[in-house]
Amino acid sequence: MHREVTVTKGAVTEDTMPLSRRDFLKLGGLTAATLSATSCSVLGRRLAVDELPSSLSAPMAVPVAAVNEPGADSVAQTPADATLRLLNRAGYGPRPGDLERARQMGLEAYLDEQLNPEGIEDTAAELLIRNLNAYHQDVGHLVTQEPVDVALELGAATLYRAVYSHRQLYEAMVEFWSDHFNIYLRKAPFMVFLKVLDDREAIRPHALGKFRDLLNASAHSPAMLVYLDNVRNVKGEPNENYARELMELHTLGVQGGYTQQDVQEVARALTGWGVGRRGRDEGQFRFDPDHHDTGAKQVLGHNLAAGRGEEDVLDVLEILVTHPGTARFIATKLVRRFVADEPPAALVERVAQVYTETDGDVKAMLRVIFLSEEFASAPPKLKRPYSYVVSALRALNAEVGQLRPFVHWLEALGQLPFHWPPPNGYPDVSAAWANNLLPRWNFALALLTGELRGAAVPFDELLAAGRVNTPADALDLLAGLTLGRSLDEEAQALFSGYVGDGRLADPRTQRRLREAAALLLASPAFQWT
Repeated sequence: MHREVTVTKGAVTEDTMPLSRRDFLKLGGLTAATLSATSCSVLGRRLAVDELPSSLSAPMAVPVAAVNEPGADSVAQTPADATLRLLNRAGYGPRPGDLERARQMGLEAYLDEQLNPEGIEDTAAELLIRNLNAYHQDVGHLVTQEPVDVALELGAATLYRAVYSHRQLYEAMVEFWSDHFNIYLRKAPFMVFLKVLDDREAIRPHALGKFRDLLNASAHSPAMLVYLDNVRNVKGEPNENYARELMELHTLGVQGGYTQQDVQEVARALTGWGVGRRGRDEGQFRFDPDHHDTGAKQVLGHNLAAGRGEEDVLDVLEILVTHPGTARFIATKLVRRFVADEPPAALVERVAQVYTETDGDVKAMLRVIFLSEEFASAPPKLKRPYSYVVSALRALNAEVGQLRPFVHWLEALGQLPFHWPPPNGYPDVSAAWANNLLPRWNFALALLTGELRGAAVPFDELLAAGRVNTPADALDLLAGLTLGRSLDEEAQALFSGYVGDGRLADPRTQRRLREAAALLLASPAFQWT
C-alpha cells in the first residue's frame, strides 16, 4: 500500500505530502552511502554564531562502493574519511568550517591540538559558562538553591560546552568519564548539588590526565559516596555497594579476578569514608575514624595492616589502579566507545600496554586509538542520542538558548545527561539505541521548522555564506554541512524533485529546503559515523 509522510508541527506522521514514505526511506538509504565498516550569555552565543565562516563550499562527492536498499541487514560501505570520523567520534561533529580546517591541518596535527585543550581559545563557551550562577557556587551556597534550578544550570553548562566549545575531545572525554563514574541525579533531592561539585572537581580537572587521579577524585567525591551508599558504610555494619562497583565498574571489570571476599574486605577498608552532614563540613568529603574498621585486611592478595585509618582506602586505590585487570578494562571501554561495539582485541592490548607504561595516561591511550588502523577502518557506530542532538546543532551552527525544551527532547530520545539510574552509565553499543529512532526524525524536523523552542538555525546566513544561487546549490551546501560530502546523482535528483527549482526567496522553496535539511539530519549517513 502506498503511504506518504507529512510534516506537521515538527513531527513525522504517516499521512500525505509530496515526499512519499518510500522516497523518505530511499533518501535515507542513499545518504547512507558515505558510511564505512544575560550579557555574557548573549555575547557568548553571539560569538559562537559569528564563528560561521564568511564563505562555505560543498565538499567533493565521495565515491560510492556499494549502496544497500533501506532495511538491509548491513550498512553501505565507502572509503572512510578519517578526519570526518575523528571529528564525529572524538567530539560532537564539525560546525561549519571545522572539517575544512581539520583537513588543512592534517589528522595528526588536529588530534595533537585536541589533546592539549589548554592551548585552544574558547572564549564563546567560557562566556556562556561564566554567566551561570549556581554552577559556580560552593556547596554551602548551593544547598540554599532550588534543586531544579541547579539541575538546569548543570545541564546548560554541559550542553553549552558540547555545542560551542572548540575543545571537543576534552568534552567528549568528560562525557565518557561521567558515564564511567556514573551518578544518578535523582538518587536524592540534594544529589544535584553534589553532582555539580563532582563535575567541577572530580571529572573535569582529570578528563585528559591520569586515571589514578580520576579514581582518587571520584573516591573522594561526596556525590559518589552518597550515590553508592558508602555514607552508610560503618564499622560493624558494612555496606558493600561502593566497594563492589569500585571494582566491577570503575577498575577491574566484572571479569577482573576479584572475589566476594575481596568485596567484603574493600568494604571494610571504606568504613568511615563519607560525607559531612552538618556545619562547615556539610556536603564535603569527611573521614570519620570512629566509624572505621581498623582490623587487618587482605585485598587481592595484598595485606593491609591493622590499626590504620584513611591509609586503608589509599592503598586499595593504589592496588586497583596498578592492577593489570584495570588496564585491560579501561582500554576495552575506551576502544568500545571510540572504535567499535566489539573492541578489536589487538588494539585493546596495545592500549592496555600504554596504560601500564604511562601510569594510566589518558592522552597517550587516546593517541594510540585515534591513530590506529583499527580506528581508520572501524565499522559504523550509531550516535548516542545526546551526540546526535549536539551534532545536529553544531552542523547547522544553531544558536542554543533556554535548556528546558532540550530536557524534553533528550528524555524522549533516551539520554538526558546524569539521568541513568544504574551505576554502569549510558550504554555504548549501537544496539541499545537503534530501536528508538523516530524521536530523532521528529527532533530534526522541529529544529529546522522552528518548532523547537530554545534553538534557532541561522538558515539564511548559512545560504548566504554558501553563496548559493539555486535550490540545487543549497542542497549541495546542506549535504556538505551535515554529511561532509556532496550528494550523489540519484540522491540529488530525489531531493531536487522534492524541493523544486523555484526561486530561493520563495517561501515554499525555503520550507522544502528546511525539510530537506531535516531529512539529511535524520538519514543514516548523519546518524552512523
